[in-house]
Amino acid sequence: MKHDDVSLDAHSPTTLLLSAETPAALETATRNLATWVAEICKPDHAAWPLPEVAVGLRERCKPLAHRRAVHVESWRDALAALADKTRQVTAAAVEGAPKLFVSLPGQGSLRPGVLARLLASAPAWAHHLDHFSRLAKDISGFDCAAWLADPNADADSVLKDNARTQLAIFCAGVSLGRWLLDLGLRPDGYVGHSLGEWMGAALAGTLSDEHAVRAVHHRGRLMQTTGPGAAIIVRQTPEALMPLLAELRGEPAGSASGAPSREGMGTLPGSPYCDVSLACVNAPNLCLVSGRPEAVASCAERLAAARTICRPAPIHVAVHSPIMDAVVEPFLRELEQLTFAAPRTPLLSTVTGEWMPESQVRDRTYWARQLRNPVRFDKAVVTLLAEPSAVVLEVGMGAALTSLVTTQTRNRPSHRALALLGREEPPPEGYEPGRLHQTLGELWASGAAFDPVGDVELTRPGPDLPG
Repeated sequence: MKHDDVSLDAHSPTTLLLSAETPAALETATRNLATWVAEICKPDHAAWPLPEVAVGLRERCKPLAHRRAVHVESWRDALAALADKTRQVTAAAVEGAPKLFVSLPGQGSLRPGVLARLLASAPAWAHHLDHFSRLAKDISGFDCAAWLADPNADADSVLKDNARTQLAIFCAGVSLGRWLLDLGLRPDGYVGHSLGEWMGAALAGTLSDEHAVRAVHHRGRLMQTTGPGAAIIVRQTPEALMPLLAELRGEPAGSASGAPSREGMGTLPGSPYCDVSLACVNAPNLCLVSGRPEAVASCAERLAAARTICRPAPIHVAVHSPIMDAVVEPFLRELEQLTFAAPRTPLLSTVTGEWMPESQVRDRTYWARQLRNPVRFDKAVVTLLAEPSAVVLEVGMGAALTSLVTTQTRNRPSHRALALLGREEPPPEGYEPGRLHQTLGELWASGAAFDPVGDVELTRPGPDLPG
C-alpha cells in the first residue's frame, strides 16, 4: 500500500450528497456513485480520503429538486450504505428558498443515561454539554451531564425535582443547539415551548451562558416551592374545556365560556388560586390542563365520563397556572440581577404567538410572567406556517413539537417538520447516534441552507467523480 492510500476501514465519518431533477435520475446517480466507489476500493485500500470525496460531491451537487444524503463511517461502510436504501435519506426539497426555524421543547424523553451513546459518538457536542453542566453544578450542585450519561443514576432525584429536571432539559437542548451552530446551522428564528423559550434566548445571545443557567435554576427552584401539582393532556378545544374547568372551580355557569385572551396572557376567571386551569393550547384541539393533583384527577374523571381522550403528563408542579402567581415576583427579583441583550436571531413568543420586538425580549417582567402565562404554541405554529416556505427543526429530546407542527401543516411541498433525535422514543440504552446524522441529511435534503459535509482540508487534487 502506498503511504498516502487509505484503509477501507479507516474511521472517516462524512456525508455523501446527491441531487437530480427527477427521482429516476437520482437513482441513476446513486448507482453510478456505487459503481465508482466499488471500482476505486481495492482489496484493502482506496486512493483518496473519504471526506475529500464528499467535498467533491458537494461542490458539484446542484440544488435540484430531488436529493439524497448518505452518512458513512468509512470506505467499506460507503460500499454497504450505497447498496442499502434504509441507509439513504431521500426527499424532495421544500419549494422555494425555505426559512429554517428551530423549535425547542420544554419537556422531553428524560431519564438517566438517555444521552450516553450520543455523547460517546459526538465529542464536540459532549464538550458543549460539559460546559453548561459545569455552570449548572456551580449554581445548584447538580451534575446533569453525568446524570444524562449514566443509565444507573437515580431517576427520582431528578424527575421529581423541578429545578433539576429543568436544568437537565435546558443543558441538553442548548448544548445541542450550540453544536449545530458550530456545524454551520444558521436559523432564521427560534421558537421555544415554555422552558424551551429560555433555550432560544440563550442561543440567540440574549443572555450569557452563566446568566441563562442561573435563570433556569431559579425558575425551576421557585416553581418547586409551589407544592405538588399534576397535568393532563386533553384532546379537546380550549373553548370546549373552559366551561368544565369553571364548573370544577365552583364558578357560575357561563363565567368562563370564552377562550383565553387574544394575547394569550390573560388569566382565567375566578380566584387567582384556583386548583385547575388551562395551561397550554398546543394545537387547535390539544390542550394541557394543570393544577393541584386532586383537582386534575377530578377533571380527568369528568373528561373520561364524557368520552374525551386525556392522559397524564409527566409534570409534578402546576405549570402555567394561577398557582404560579406566588413566584412571579420572587423570580422577577432574581432576573433583575441578570443582563438581557438584544437577540442576534429572532425569537417567536409562545405566550403571544408573535415575533418578539427587542423591547419585549429585554423586558424582565415578560420573562418573569412567562412561567405563569398560558402557552399558546398553536398560535406560534400559525405564525411559522404563514411563511411561504419553511423547515422547522426540533432540537432537544423527543419529538412532541414536531408532531404539533405537523398537525397544522397543510402544504407539505412548502413546509416540513423534522426532529433532530427522531420521532421514536429512545430505546432503553438511549438515543441512537446515527439518528443525528440521518436528520442532518434530511435537513439538507429538505432544502434548508445547511452543509452536512463541513470544512475539509484537501490534501491533493480531487478524484474524477462519476457523471
